[in-house]
Amino acid sequence: MGSTRLPGKVMMDLCGSPVIEHVVNRLKHSNLIDKIIIATSFDSNNQPIIDFCKGNDVDYFVGSEDDVLDRYYQTAVDNDINDGDIIIRITSDCPLIDPVVVDKVINEHISNDNDYTANVLDCTYPDGLDCEVFNFNALKDSWINANLSSQREHVTLYIRDNPNKFKLGNVKNDVDYSELRWTLDEKEDFIFINEVYKNLYSHDSFFNMGDVIQLLQEKPELLDINSKFTRNEGLLKSLKEDVDLGSRNVNE
Repeated sequence: MGSTRLPGKVMMDLCGSPVIEHVVNRLKHSNLIDKIIIATSFDSNNQPIIDFCKGNDVDYFVGSEDDVLDRYYQTAVDNDINDGDIIIRITSDCPLIDPVVVDKVINEHISNDNDYTANVLDCTYPDGLDCEVFNFNALKDSWINANLSSQREHVTLYIRDNPNKFKLGNVKNDVDYSELRWTLDEKEDFIFINEVYKNLYSHDSFFNMGDVIQLLQEKPELLDINSKFTRNEGLLKSLKEDVDLGSRNVNE
């Protein structure tokens, strides 16, 4: 809820439901996800998220606002996730997330016995279809050893920064759509996503990445709505402001 560029974005109304509800409902179409947990923070601005979870029987955990890595780790521990378990990270500002793509990344992770698998190490999917899959052991290792502020804010950055320590994998799409922006960070992003939903959304059916691509081919003017923004702007800002937080240990 505390987004600086678009405050309250995950609770914005999108075709009659909050953005976060669409994310949850789309992930329910996955064939491989066993449980969905919303990991929010202690910031009082996030009470609407907690109220949504309580009112819709969605599991949730409340943790650190700024140390998102700790929030993820504590969420896992609180839900009895441990050695051998696999975690899928989806951010709640991606209401066009495609569960077919998510399952593809999960299958790649399992098939290759990776520590971390994603579709963002070499980006070929639209921004907003990001999916990261990693083992609990890798998350725990990160929680213990990650010292940079960027690595505490961005959950998987320590893993990605240490390819000699973790086995990494990446899923690429057959066609490079990385220039497409489907994430929700700016008001123009919401205008774009709202147009997509107005054209494709129905309570009784599901639309996927291919349907959105076809819509954009039919209505290319939609691409101009939010094309001026840079991918991964938040991460780039964190890296620029990086601070070494010193050593950490599991007893903190």
